[in-house]
Amino acid sequence: MPWKIQQTIEDEIKFRIPLRFQLPTDMGEPIPTRVFTSTYFDTEQHRLGRLGLTLRKRVGCSHATWQLKIPSGPIRLELEIDSGSRTIPSEFQDLLLGFFRKQEAIELGKLRTKRKGIRIQKDHQVTAEIVQDSVALIRNRKVVHTFHELEVELQDGTAAQLKPIRNLLLHAGAQEKPLQPKIFQALQLPYPVPLECSDPSAPPADHIRKSLQAQFFEMLRHDPGTRLGRDSEALHQMRVATRRIRAILRAVRSFLAPEWTEHARKEMGWLSSLLGEVRDWDVLLGYFQKNFHDFSPQEQRAFQTILNRFEGQRSVARSRLREGLQSDRYLNLLNHFEDSLPHLPFQPSPLTISELARKAFHKVQDFVKSSNSLFPKSEMHRTRILLKRARYATELAEPMLGKSGKRFLQQAKLTQDLLGQHQDAVVAEQRLLSLKQHSRGTGIAYVIGLMVERLRNQQSQVFQQIPVQWKKLKKQGKKI
Repeated sequence: MPWKIQQTIEDEIKFRIPLRFQLPTDMGEPIPTRVFTSTYFDTEQHRLGRLGLTLRKRVGCSHATWQLKIPSGPIRLELEIDSGSRTIPSEFQDLLLGFFRKQEAIELGKLRTKRKGIRIQKDHQVTAEIVQDSVALIRNRKVVHTFHELEVELQDGTAAQLKPIRNLLLHAGAQEKPLQPKIFQALQLPYPVPLECSDPSAPPADHIRKSLQAQFFEMLRHDPGTRLGRDSEALHQMRVATRRIRAILRAVRSFLAPEWTEHARKEMGWLSSLLGEVRDWDVLLGYFQKNFHDFSPQEQRAFQTILNRFEGQRSVARSRLREGLQSDRYLNLLNHFEDSLPHLPFQPSPLTISELARKAFHKVQDFVKSSNSLFPKSEMHRTRILLKRARYATELAEPMLGKSGKRFLQQAKLTQDLLGQHQDAVVAEQRLLSLKQHSRGTGIAYVIGLMVERLRNQQSQVFQQIPVQWKKLKKQGKKI
């Protein structure tokens, strides 16, 4: 699937322009005027649009492409397939299975765009394109709405290179505006569909529903990137969202009917384990490639053998994940959770959400106190798990806790990151020692020994920092 998909990063700025706006002629070389038609598609529930994704077929100059754009912070990942197919290419159907869930796509709208512009070059390299678009929304072969806009898109280099171009265009009369896709402008839709923020005085049910919905949307938003497999960050963020959902459900279980909660946590746990297995290998291999680059040539050969074996195990884990994401079990999970969100089975609870956050942190404190020494190494992973639960419970209560909650969360993340570094080194050591037991070569055994020694040194260095961070965290915990 992925090898047919061309991938680029879209880093751009958009502007409103007056009716008779003219591009400064001395900014670059003109590009030929083009006219193309773009037909946009979505699910019946508008799942793509509400999360900021766009899917379209673009036809122009006897050439047709299908394009899928996925937002990622200030940029968008643009995936493209050269195809004149009347239906969505199978590669995109596979990537968007979590959105369409075997349903037919609907046509959102058709836009005709007339584009002119200039290319800006530096040292014979195109660094940016400035395009001026005249856009018409077509319905039943008639123009029903028009608008004009200006785009500056980075072609090569860094985002900082767009700043002087932006300033020149502002001086020429353009006005910067949000990065709203053309179809949303034409249909006058918000982009993306905003989630309403809970008022601190709102009932607990509102806070719980909105928190679960936000994490469910995050999970779904990163589904295509996880399937594509080219960016480990998409998988990481999808896993984080599933773990947050499970943590929220655990924290608020007194507010929800236990049958529904147990089923939802079980299914999210199944998905999280599939994601977690691949994520653990991604972290391990990334750590090895970053921290073990100074071996001798002979040691490097053994090191590469170790990497190859671990990469093989990651491939097996990715195959299991792909199979899980294609399964009816996953699609049923999505449907069940999405259908449940508007009418969650709430029940009366004796606790407030703020009390849940305090209770979760008290559990961390009690666990640390019950140990024979402060943070025994054998119990640090359990401490990390409990701290994550306390952090997620506090995020849920943050609207009510205010600044004290925010400061606690900042310190909790610092402490959690340290515990995570320690755990990553522990897991890496365990997997290396397991590999050593099944390896016969003395060269591999020797390199594993060197790697384990470094990992243990890192564990000790991290371990020494934890008591100081824990002391700061306890101080913030008293204020929530």
